[in-house]
Amino acid sequence: MLPHSLDEAVDALAREPAALPVAGGTDLMPRVNAGLLRPRALLGLSGIPELRLWQYEGRTAVVGAGVTWARLAGPDLAALVPGLAMAARQVGTPQIRMMGTLGGNLAARTREADSVPVLAALEATVVVRSPGGVREFVCDAEPGAQLRSGELIVGVRVPVLHGPQEFLKARVAAGFHATLALVADPGARSVRCAVGGVRPGAERTPAAEQWLAERIDPGTGLLTDPDAPARFGALVADGLSRSEGPRSARAHEARVVAALARRAAERAFARKAGRT
Repeated sequence: MLPHSLDEAVDALAREPAALPVAGGTDLMPRVNAGLLRPRALLGLSGIPELRLWQYEGRTAVVGAGVTWARLAGPDLAALVPGLAMAARQVGTPQIRMMGTLGGNLAARTREADSVPVLAALEATVVVRSPGGVREFVCDAEPGAQLRSGELIVGVRVPVLHGPQEFLKARVAAGFHATLALVADPGARSVRCAVGGVRPGAERTPAAEQWLAERIDPGTGLLTDPDAPARFGALVADGLSRSEGPRSARAHEARVVAALARRAAERAFARKAGRT
């Protein structure tokens, strides 16, 4: 099925709810070709111009599901949502960045959905369409798991915030992948952090966020304690839900996540101080 408009795509998905939407296909098609997925039909979205658009509306970046990683990494969107641009620049090869799309990454239900922790930290909303109309939900946990039958991801609404944003990624062993996004608003003494890769979707750590926020000097917007990033890292690792697996693997995961959180906090507040 090759619709040429959103209306046609929604109608086609209503007629064939088991169809899998595909745009760039960088995650989906390898699994189909390997026999890991056997969809009854594919719904091609590459011919729908509306999905490839983005715009700035009242302190919100509205980004279409068909916007590619390469465009997300570009200077225009990076000026509005730097954390998402950082994530986009670290995705795969140049070819994958040219083909892979934001909507496909959100729907993939894979631990390597690098957009999810950034959007969770930014408290972005995912916009979906179905024959019943438009629905939005907060991008937390695993967005693909929140889709209902007949719904199609059409975009995200991302708050444009003032303050440092960081995205870090670690792949330190076969099968182990961790990402971390941090968004800070020093003037409001606000910190948001989301961890991805180690669990499906993304996981916030509210206690760690609050702890670091309380150590922001309201006058300067800088941290009052030079050791705060290290303690923050430990709190982020401690705040994650318990994972399965041997104790050694859990300890390794905690060390990697703590290091990512510490480094993100150091970079964010160095950026605030003008040292980067």
